[in-house]
Formats: sequence, structure tokens, C-alpha cells
Amino acid sequence: MSRIIGLVQSKGGVGKTTTALNLAAELARRGHSVRVLDADPEANAAATAKLGRLPFAVAAHLIEGRSDAGAWAKVVKDGSADYTVVDAPGAMGAAYGATVAVSDIVLVPAGATALELRGAANTVKFVRDFRRSRGGAAPEILVVPSRVDRRTVAGREAVATLASLTEPVSPPISSRQPVADSIAAGETVAAGSPSAAEYAALLDAVLTRLGVEVTA
Repeated sequence: MSRIIGLVQSKGGVGKTTTALNLAAELARRGHSVRVLDADPEANAAATAKLGRLPFAVAAHLIEGRSDAGAWAKVVKDGSADYTVVDAPGAMGAAYGATVAVSDIVLVPAGATALELRGAANTVKFVRDFRRSRGGAAPEILVVPSRVDRRTVAGREAVATLASLTEPVSPPISSRQPVADSIAAGETVAAGSPSAAEYAALLDAVLTRLGVEVTA
């Protein structure tokens, strides 16, 4: 059965799609089969994939409403890939909750702005409440400092604020222009680049939380 990684944040524009695609690229680089499901009506992941330069499949997979959640989840769970990465919309709607429900681990990206940090806190609370309602420990939570500059006071304070949520925090993803440029070109970050190393470190953190042996 495919392990499911959900990218979830109640605030849009926090780097969910960029993180989803680059995480999938690193999984593919390590020899894993991977697919990305774009559950966001804005369809940014699917639009990026249309340029035909990604080394993995991306498919739009929208949910029409809560009554559609069961069928939606079945498609997510039935994948034959080693890993399924779900890019959820930035709103607390049906797809947001369904992604949390189906995921083995939820990644919560957030930058340094107050709105992003508040969104991360709201999302972490939502996942905790979901786990409590099910009486279990799944899904895992991994908070991802996204597009931060730890050389700045704001960047360091953002990482500290995210750590105060008392959930595991991944190594940060720095704000770099080549990351945005690569997505605009329909690609992920260049192999061997500083950003590629950061996404590799993020994947290591994800696999560790999932209890999977980390291999280069």
C-alpha cells in the first residue's frame, strides 16, 4: 500500500505545491515510485506538470463535497506507487479534512508572516483534534519552515514560533529565487543545488517520522 504524505495548511500561498513537487522529485531520485495528487481547485501542481518536465506523475483529484470523501479517499489509498503526495487546498473544506484523514503524515509548511504562522497553528490543532476524535496517533505531523531566511530576525523568530507548536519541525527550506524559477519552468530544483540539499533533508525527516530507513 502506498504511503501517503499530505501537504496541508489553512493559509494559502505558503509553498505547499512547491514542497510537494520537490519532495516527490527527491523520492523519485532515490528510486521510489511516486505520484502527486493535486486536490487544490487552483491546480498549480497539475499546471506545472503539463509542461512535461517532471519525473513523476501528477493528476488532478478534486473532491466535490463531504459526500464524495469516501470515493476520493479510495482513489488516494489504492495507488500502486510507493508514495502518494497529496497537495491539499489552502482552506478548511472537504479536501482539507479528507487529506488529513487519509494521510500517514501531514506536512504543515509555513513562512515568517503572522498569517502563515497562525495558519500553521490552526492546522496543527485541526490534526490533533482529528487524532483525538479517532483515538489514535495517526497521522504524524511535521511542521516545515518554508521560504524562511534564518539569517534574519524574522526568519529565526518564525522557526522558534513553529517549534513552540510542540510538534516535530523539519530542517527549514530557504527562500531562494531559483526555487520559484524552477516551478515556473515546470521543473523541480536542480540536482546538487543548495535547495536540493534542503529538500533531501526534508525527505529524511519525513521518512524518519514514518519509521522508514533513510537512504541517500
